[in-house]
Amino acid sequence: MEIITYDEAQLDNSAVALGKFEGVHKGHMLLIDKIVELAHQSKKAISVENKNEKGNISAEDNIKSVVFTINMPDERVINLEYERYEIFEQNGVDYVCECSFDERISRLSPYKFIKDILVEKLDVSYVVVGADFRFGYKRSGNVDTLKEYADIYGYKVIVFDKLKINNYIVSSSAIKAFLDEGAVDRVREYMGRAYSVSGEVVYGKQLGRTIGFPTVNLIPDKRKKLPLSGAYETRVYIDGDKNVYRGITNVGNNPTVDGDFDNVETHIINFSGDLYGRDIRVEFIRFIRHEIKFKDIDELKAQLVEDKKSIKK
Repeated sequence: MEIITYDEAQLDNSAVALGKFEGVHKGHMLLIDKIVELAHQSKKAISVENKNEKGNISAEDNIKSVVFTINMPDERVINLEYERYEIFEQNGVDYVCECSFDERISRLSPYKFIKDILVEKLDVSYVVVGADFRFGYKRSGNVDTLKEYADIYGYKVIVFDKLKINNYIVSSSAIKAFLDEGAVDRVREYMGRAYSVSGEVVYGKQLGRTIGFPTVNLIPDKRKKLPLSGAYETRVYIDGDKNVYRGITNVGNNPTVDGDFDNVETHIINFSGDLYGRDIRVEFIRFIRHEIKFKDIDELKAQLVEDKKSIKK
């Protein structure tokens, strides 16, 4: 998979999924699966007559699957860029075309967006969008606008209605609301994967090891949306997916020991070793309890014992 910006894009014959894709959920995957399917179909449909003298596939027949992401500034995001890239690549996307929502893009008319970007830079054959997709100056463009110019520029528009689970629309805003409630099980249902935070293990106060609960600390990217402060049952991945452990993770600022910044602190069950400086991934499975300011360390230790019992059941 190749990552490009819309400024440098110069593709031939593409199937493009348009959207913010800020939190890649099951609704987004409908669009992504469709462009990958169209690209695969184009390759299968190539006959001997479609090959050039060297026996290679011609650019005209080989459709590229492209995810065009519109990145909004100053947002707490569900998926950071590298997390989105991993998902896209795992699902067979050929290109990710990044577009920051800056002043130049915000003032671009819907027609210019279609002509200058979709047609001239991406040579689009298929535009795949959700039914509520808006684009262009003051969000004045929509699905009908895309269809209006489809015959003029020779592309097809494929529209997906909003995906619903139990009559509720799957959306990034809904996922963020679930995170604010600590409902990580609902987040997993909407995203199709557990919510996770990754990063390098850093030094903390090292209090946990003195009470029999050694922990590892992550300082997440400031743009990463964290779930509600509190304790969670988690899975911890060390060295990619090679080593997986159960864990108890506290999200918040550790009020009992005067924490002064948000972090992700995890006690890894049945693990011993030094992880400082190594990257791990923490997946949130279940909310256990809200963050508590205990009266002393003994009370904290007693609660951690109870938390661990709840995980082992």
